[in-house]
Amino acid sequence: MEKIRVDVNSASVEVVELRERHGEIERRLAELERHLSLTSDEQIERARLKKEKLRTKDRIALLTADLSSASSSRPSAEPAAPDAPPGAAPRLPAA
Repeated sequence: MEKIRVDVNSASVEVVELRERHGEIERRLAELERHLSLTSDEQIERARLKKEKLRTKDRIALLTADLSSASSSRPSAEPAAPDAPPGAAPRLPAA
């Protein structure tokens, strides 16, 4: 299985920006929903915003999953014993 490198800092920044954009879209959609009727331009805008909102939500989910897997696959602070199999528990200091 190929490992994917995730730049945690840039991914975290992107998630924050995407969440802000998602909120902006929600506010604009709520504003449009308060109208009794929409012009054709407003209907087009509403459809475009709904699609963008879904793409934004999907991207947030993807990035948070990548961040979660990147943080869980970090090596432990203590190395495993040299003859231990991969993924073995770290070696405890001798008493």
